[in-house]
Amino acid sequence: MDRINELLYSIPEGVDEDLLEDLELKDIPKSRIEGLKELLNYDDIYISFKSARLLTNWGIEEGFAKLISLFSSGQLDGFIDHRLYGYDETYKYVLSDLVGYWAQHADNGNSELARKKIYPYVCKIIKASNYGSFDINALFWLVTDKNFTEYTPYLLEHLMIILDNPQNNYWRTHDVLKALRKVEPEKTNAILTTRNKTYSDFGL
Repeated sequence: MDRINELLYSIPEGVDEDLLEDLELKDIPKSRIEGLKELLNYDDIYISFKSARLLTNWGIEEGFAKLISLFSSGQLDGFIDHRLYGYDETYKYVLSDLVGYWAQHADNGNSELARKKIYPYVCKIIKASNYGSFDINALFWLVTDKNFTEYTPYLLEHLMIILDNPQNNYWRTHDVLKALRKVEPEKTNAILTTRNKTYSDFGL
C-alpha cells in the first residue's frame, strides 16, 4: 500500500507545485506513469479512479480512456462529497480533469483534437449540474478566454434551470452569469428579464 500511496499522492522532490494535477509531464518520472497505468485496473475502483484522474491531467491517453469509461458507465457517483455540505461533487473534479487534459495537449500543439475529445463529456457534466449542487467553474475560462463557444448553449440552458430553482443556487448563478455576460450578453439579459432578475440580484 505504501507504493500505491507514493504513486497517487507524493510530490516529486525539487518540484515547486502543491497539486499533483498541476505537474508538468517533464517533472514526472516515466516509472511513475507506468506504475499509475498499472493501477488503472486495480480491484479498488477508487484507486483506479484516482490514477485515471492524475494521468488524464497529465495528458496520458490510457488515463483519459479509463476516466471516460468510469464516467460513461455511471460508476463515479458519490466518489467525492463536499466536505461541508455532503453533496456529491465528483463531476466537478472530473470536469477539472478534462480541462487539464485539454490544457496539457494544447501546450503540445494538439489543442483542437483534445477539444473535440472532451466535448461530449463536458456537455454531459453541464447537464448533470443543472439539477445537482456541484459547480462547473473549471469550464468558464475556456468559454471566456479561449472562445469555446460550443458550450454557450448548454450554459444558457443551465442558467435558465438554476434561475427557476433558486434554492442554494445563488453562487452558481453568480458564477455562470459572470461568464455568460462576457460571451452572450444579449441572450443572458433576455433570460434575466423574463425572470424579473438583474445582475445586481446576484452581486454583479
